[in-house]
Amino acid sequence: MSGYPAVTDCAVTAAAMRAAAAIIEESGLPGLSVTCSSREIAVQVSAEAGTAAERAAQVGQLAGIAGTHAYRDDSAVAPWSAVRACGQARGIPVTIFTALQVRTGGPAGADPLAAGPGGQVVPVPGGKLPRGHRWLTGLDDAPDGQQEVA
Repeated sequence: MSGYPAVTDCAVTAAAMRAAAAIIEESGLPGLSVTCSSREIAVQVSAEAGTAAERAAQVGQLAGIAGTHAYRDDSAVAPWSAVRACGQARGIPVTIFTALQVRTGGPAGADPLAAGPGGQVVPVPGGKLPRGHRWLTGLDDAPDGQQEVA
């Protein structure tokens, strides 16, 4: 068996690239990172594209083009968060995302911070997100750059 993909895989990848190009062109957004395969399209809004809020808005704009909505995606087992959207472009699955920096603080100064259902900010030693909490990121407004930490 050859190490090269089948011709049909190349044709599907090329179709994915054309679909990705259409998304980019319609959005008018510069500097997107796009990966295409015969199975999916992945579009990343990189950190250089602006603040967390600006990048989240760009994911939302791209999601609309792909016929879907953006949502917050927090890992339950590690201090990691993103704004993500999953949809389709010309029948090809597309994932659009931007990573969010999880804020740190607490008594140790380096613990990831989470917000509870009532908005109470707590440090999370070990990085496992408590049930009903979300990671504190650049999308969370902090008056004067400060967060109240329990």
